[in-house]
Amino acid sequence: MATATLAAGVGTALADPSSTPAVTAIVAVGSDTTQYLSDQFSTDYNSTTPTNPFYSWDAVNPTTGLPGDTISTKNDANCSITRPNGSGAGITQLQQKLKTTSGTDYCVDIARSSRNIKSTDGTGIVSVLFAKDLITYATNSGGNGVSNLTDTDLTAIFSCNASLINSSYTGAVKWNEVGGTSTDAIIPVLPQSSSGTRSQWLSDIGVTTPGSCVVNGAYSGAAIEENEGTNAVYTAAGNPTGYKDVLGIFSGGSYVSQVYTKYSPDQHGTLVLQDIDGKAPLTSTDTINTSGLSAFPATYIRGLYYVTLNAGTASAPAVPTSPINLTALLGQGNATGWICGTTAATDIKHFGFATASNCGALTGQ
Repeated sequence: MATATLAAGVGTALADPSSTPAVTAIVAVGSDTTQYLSDQFSTDYNSTTPTNPFYSWDAVNPTTGLPGDTISTKNDANCSITRPNGSGAGITQLQQKLKTTSGTDYCVDIARSSRNIKSTDGTGIVSVLFAKDLITYATNSGGNGVSNLTDTDLTAIFSCNASLINSSYTGAVKWNEVGGTSTDAIIPVLPQSSSGTRSQWLSDIGVTTPGSCVVNGAYSGAAIEENEGTNAVYTAAGNPTGYKDVLGIFSGGSYVSQVYTKYSPDQHGTLVLQDIDGKAPLTSTDTINTSGLSAFPATYIRGLYYVTLNAGTASAPAVPTSPINLTALLGQGNATGWICGTTAATDIKHFGFATASNCGALTGQ
């Protein structure tokens, strides 16, 4: 796994908080996709000297690149936790409602999420939309991959059921069954199970249970992180007999940030984003293709969210104002929060994502 070495020329260090945040700080954990953007948000929001500064812990250790170490989210003995790796893990930690020794403040205030909340996340939470992204599939440059697939192709590939494409086909999908020339079977790859990108992708392609041909969340005993083409499963050294046939998934915004704007550590390896249903994920100016007549298919365009405890109800959700008032950062169901302002919009663009016209919108349960 690659570590988060910062690209040259980027102004801020993208990593964990440099010191343990105070108990009255706002602390986020969770999604890999938005961790570097959230690091930048922390720097820029805190430069305004807010009453409650904002800090964000990365999904994996920024020095070792490994998941699952212990972090102290706030400067309190009760706030020592296993680092949440991914949207699902972040939301699960938020739902623990772990408090500091005083019993007043929460150890985690926000879960970063690259998907919206769903029923299995439990009740009593609210998501705040702040940006847009898209997900597409990616294959290795110089491999056997094809440059375009349909919805049906993708469902068949991740179901390991070629008969969904043609009733005369059987087993895992082969490249020559979806427009390629190789007769090799496609090797679909998914990131680890708490990944919001994984969850959203499977929902988008209508797959509940990935097929047995899928490299499902781990390879050679190590977790596969999202938006990372440097994992051994994608490389000639780590997967010498299969690297030309792997098909992974990738956030469009994260790819732009790694490859083009250079605001995130470059971990794309030799992966190349590909089209779905004849629509390109990126524009001619290397931004994510989320609007206009030639936009990427809407199914694969997603929101990016901050999730917090719901101070209202499922039908009338509200951002908490106690014990810490989160409205200066998140707003209250509107675009008044810092995350919907001009500085945040610049950061969102730098990190490859798109601003949301309904920034600040709430979803409650």
